[in-house]
Amino acid sequence: MVQLGLDAVLAGTPSSVCKTKVVCTLGPASRAVEVIEELLRAGMNVARFNFSHGSHEYHKETLDNLRRAMENTKIMCAVMLDTKGPEIRTGMLEGGKPVQLVAGQDVTITTDYAQPGNAGLIAMRWGCCTRTSSSGSRARGSGQLAGPTTAVATGEQMA
Repeated sequence: MVQLGLDAVLAGTPSSVCKTKVVCTLGPASRAVEVIEELLRAGMNVARFNFSHGSHEYHKETLDNLRRAMENTKIMCAVMLDTKGPEIRTGMLEGGKPVQLVAGQDVTITTDYAQPGNAGLIAMRWGCCTRTSSSGSRARGSGQLAGPTTAVATGEQMA
């Protein structure tokens, strides 16, 4: 059996043959030019920026550091921006207890936060949900089909 070290594998494989990508998230511990240079030499081909954290100025500084490290090492690297998606926050639940949704069970969605939520009623601030849904439409939650829903906007049931 032949055993190859990482250096032999990385040095001897042309980039046109490599299909695997090494993705590294650049953050507080890995955004310095020297650290990024080490990551590039170790095989990083994609630098991930997590836009859920940090300001645009912070990420621009990190991108500038990445460009400097690529120039210093003569190693190219792609950039992946992981942008923050919409957050849907529900209102308070009765007794502060979690709610288990059951496929096929009717659930009323409302934007009225005065109503405490339960297995049949959930308040949320995502107003476009009630504007784009109608009674009987199907909703997805956590990648699972949650079943038919009755959408309610500010206390009035949608037709």
